[in-house]
Amino acid sequence: MTDRRVAVVGGGISGLSAAHTLIDAGVRVSVFESSPVLGGKIATTTLDGLALPTAPDAFLARQPEMVELASELGLEDELIAPAAREARIARGSRLYPLPPNLLGLPTDLGALADSGLISRDGVARAALDLTAADDRPAEDESVGALVRRRLGDEVLEYLVDPLLGGINAGDSDRLSAQAGVPQIGAARELHPSLIEAVRTMQARATPNPDAPIFLTPQSGLQSMIDRLGQRVLEHAELRLGQPADIERASDGWHVNRERFDRVVVATAADPAANLLSPIAPATADGLRTIDASSVALLLLVLPLDSIDLPAAVSGVLVPRLEGRMVTAISVATNKWPHIADDRIVLRVSVGRRTDQRWLHMNDDALLDAVRADLAELIGLEHPPIAHHATRWIEALPQYDVGHAGRIDLLEDALREDAPGVHLAGPMLRGLGLPACVRSGRTAAAAALA
Repeated sequence: MTDRRVAVVGGGISGLSAAHTLIDAGVRVSVFESSPVLGGKIATTTLDGLALPTAPDAFLARQPEMVELASELGLEDELIAPAAREARIARGSRLYPLPPNLLGLPTDLGALADSGLISRDGVARAALDLTAADDRPAEDESVGALVRRRLGDEVLEYLVDPLLGGINAGDSDRLSAQAGVPQIGAARELHPSLIEAVRTMQARATPNPDAPIFLTPQSGLQSMIDRLGQRVLEHAELRLGQPADIERASDGWHVNRERFDRVVVATAADPAANLLSPIAPATADGLRTIDASSVALLLLVLPLDSIDLPAAVSGVLVPRLEGRMVTAISVATNKWPHIADDRIVLRVSVGRRTDQRWLHMNDDALLDAVRADLAELIGLEHPPIAHHATRWIEALPQYDVGHAGRIDLLEDALREDAPGVHLAGPMLRGLGLPACVRSGRTAAAAALA
């Protein structure tokens, strides 16, 4: 244990990952969290006797950070992959199988045509990508502009946008290809054709095509938060229910009038901007330019045999052109059969950047609108045995074109104005849980440097 003290402001997965790394380094750590519980957007509720996540239920397995963290927490042997892996996309009154793709970019035009999701003309338009001239711009562009130009409107609107919308509830026509979907940005470096580029990327990155795409602890993501929190309790100081303020000190920084050598700010963009405004106004102004989408997640517990989906189907994506309230349906008990064998559990997502109708509805009206969509999409006629709605307001940062450059500038300004204060969180360089862990570890490493 050294005498260096580091404050971590924010008790979500980014802040807890930073604290975990700092504890390993022997630093004296204090974690400040304004809410009464840890975990941020990793949260659980009990519904009809079942412990169910109210936001993410798994993480991307092919990025190593969450797998490594699970191993460090003694949970590696608990990791399981979804039992159901087939997805459907709604178009009109039908559900179509998801054709082979990488983040919505098709890899097999024959399979794309066979799926029926894209019209014959749409497939022919996508095929032009294979022979079209190299038109890669030097600067960042939106995913929508890129895909529309190379593959056509239909592939964007019924394949790429539904998949990305399920991740960030955003608008592909504004989403940065470089920062919002770095795999697509990287693919552009490999070949002028998007189809050839993603084929090359898949061949390089997936030596085992049967490797799981997603993983989660059988006891749920909450178990990772619980173990991180226990580690903080045993080896650091935990200040729950304590909003923080940061002030300059002659020999470091004061957080809530306590002196620290370094500070890691791991909150959402707006709270971080408020914290940093007195000490790093340029960084605070930059953070306030990051827009965020609001979403709702409805949990529905249903009787068996109440939906028209086979057990192999993990869920349904709903394109925005369909105009429905529902954006995605996850059949939790198909994906994770250990949850329950005598009921069906659905996780229904609502809301995207371009559709915030639900914000003006109370929970009863929202449930009615969702049930109407579910009746048409998956044949749901029964009322739920139990239901729960969680509203995540301004929860998903939006990476508009040029995002990476703006983040570089605001972090440069932070180093100049407030040396020793470091940022972490999903508003920076990745929304997924592995990216959040990476962000927390990077901030911790900077605090130790």
